[in-house]
Amino acid sequence: MDEFSQIAHVIFGPEVKKRKDRYYQLQKQLRQAHMAQSYEVYVSVAYLSSVIAAIVGAMLGLIIGFLLRGVIIDAVGATNLHMPQSMSWIFPFAGIIVLLVTTILAGALGGIITFSTFMLIPSFNASDRKSRINKGLPSAVTFMYAMSKGGADIITILRSLYEAETTYGEVSREIGFVIRDMDYFGNDLRAALINCANQTPSDLLQDLLSNLLSVIDSGGDVTTYLNNKVEQYRMRIALDQKSFLEILGLIAESYVTCFVAGPLFIIIMSSVMTIMNGGSPMILYIIIYAVLPLGSVIFIVMISMMTPQDDETPRPFEVQVISQYDMLPENAADANTEKKRTAELQKARENLKFKQFTRNPLEWVKKDPINALAISVPVAIIFVLLLIGLTFGNMTQAFADVATFQKDLAMGKAEWTTDPLIIYGPIIGYFDDLIVYFLIISLTPLALFHESKNMRERKIASEMPDFLKKLASTNETGMTLTQSINLIANSNFGTLSKEVQKIHKDLQWGTDVSTALKRFANSLRTSSSTRVITLITKASESSGDIKDVLNIAANDARANELMRKERFDGMLIYVVIIFISFLVFLYCVYTLTSSFIPVMASAAGSATAAATSSAARATASQATFIKAFNPDDYVRLFFHAALIQGLFAGLLAGQMGEGKWMSGLKYSLIMLVVAYVIFTVFI
Repeated sequence: MDEFSQIAHVIFGPEVKKRKDRYYQLQKQLRQAHMAQSYEVYVSVAYLSSVIAAIVGAMLGLIIGFLLRGVIIDAVGATNLHMPQSMSWIFPFAGIIVLLVTTILAGALGGIITFSTFMLIPSFNASDRKSRINKGLPSAVTFMYAMSKGGADIITILRSLYEAETTYGEVSREIGFVIRDMDYFGNDLRAALINCANQTPSDLLQDLLSNLLSVIDSGGDVTTYLNNKVEQYRMRIALDQKSFLEILGLIAESYVTCFVAGPLFIIIMSSVMTIMNGGSPMILYIIIYAVLPLGSVIFIVMISMMTPQDDETPRPFEVQVISQYDMLPENAADANTEKKRTAELQKARENLKFKQFTRNPLEWVKKDPINALAISVPVAIIFVLLLIGLTFGNMTQAFADVATFQKDLAMGKAEWTTDPLIIYGPIIGYFDDLIVYFLIISLTPLALFHESKNMRERKIASEMPDFLKKLASTNETGMTLTQSINLIANSNFGTLSKEVQKIHKDLQWGTDVSTALKRFANSLRTSSSTRVITLITKASESSGDIKDVLNIAANDARANELMRKERFDGMLIYVVIIFISFLVFLYCVYTLTSSFIPVMASAAGSATAAATSSAARATASQATFIKAFNPDDYVRLFFHAALIQGLFAGLLAGQMGEGKWMSGLKYSLIMLVVAYVIFTVFI
């Protein structure tokens, strides 16, 4: 407990303890959130923090009151508010009243908001842990079922699940309370399961443990129970995925309506009205530069929160690579020799890493594609600077045109405007191309490496079931796991073939099978392979007969792969919808720019020309409702609309189609290039 918490507990602790029943729910949420504080200390800290926040808020309110006192009093007077004669004595104290109101209001808001935030934090943390436990529980139950099928008892299963924290995350940490109660507090399995079930924030885990306890008490078959739970979770995942795809269809239709068809209609109507009336195109600016990007970002975030995400790249297994000094011979001379050999081995490994880097210098980018920006962004900046140098005359001319226009505005030779596209049009037009080039050069490597990584992970996920099936088939003939791997090492598994051969070589060099498999998982770097290897290694440590475990792992991998393909196929249609909606948007904007704008500009020019003949005057009188405007300003505006729509629609397509906004970079680049080429070449 830090000093601040101690002070808070001394001041408010006794009062909080008197109201223990009032904070019962908070106590439960603190345990579920794994927040290592008692409710007395936590509430005391909340009270003291709220008092401090109230004092600070009151001081800020007093300062604000001094600054706004005159403004508020003048505003009240301007509204012609009247008060009864009996209340006239208040007017001399109006300034003091304003100060009191702002001080009290700001202080109260500061204290209330701070205390409410403290009370909500445990609930939010517990809810976050609940979602993570529910997400990882199906895989964890599959692990428990496989271990049980391999002959492990329930305590060994729970202990193995707890030790696999790097793979099963929050589920393992929650099961850790069962192991803690048995190892440190001396509770039996039944009491430990009850305690864990009572304090877990996950209703699914609570149901699993409660029913497991009933099976154990009644002498039922734990393996059968876990098998039924695996099937139950698979059915639930399938139903959740079906429901998600239906909701996604509704979201896609809403996006097309709200941020493609709707903005397009408003853009067309606003353009016509602005051209006819000669007003400011502020609505167009709001739609193009605010509504389109912000609306797309909101949809991306909303879909991201709803999408069942694959696990992030898991933490690698800890693998021993060099001998430990505590294992050296007792003889000093032999020990020194072994130390020297170990140092030489370490140096050889470092040299090997350097050689591997020289052979494949982009490996660090392939592991984490976001690292590609460290190369592509500087290259894009250098390219843009070179392009500026080559077109320096054009840039100078653009700035000169803007300066000339501003001078004409000051002298009254040009019509006054606050439209930035009109005032700074030449400069904006010059930098438009540079921004597009910068985006393309910066994002293309990121998109390529990201797609390469995704393709590799999809291949591994599709090939893993075949590898496990072959491994299970050979193991069923009576071979050990090591013999089975050696037998199938030369089989063709596609992307996995090279990695399986590495396992074979490790085994030939005397590495134990568990370490070789862990290195295999570390090389693959996918969540599915990590789960599979965790399952196999844990089962092999507890039992030599793992054929059932291998079959379960193969079936689970195949079921997950089928589920992934169904989700990908179901979501692919929404990528097509986004593409079609963008092409419709682009066509309408192109038609406006290439046909409507030039005709209206020509009509406006005819209307403002001095006509001498009666026929010309008649034509002018009929067209005077069209104000003169610069068509280049609207062309540039619609060009920006197409670029912004393409960029953000592509990201949304990636989020819808593949569950990751980064997967939409390839779509964004395609749409960006299409929009740029159409406006550059055809307009």
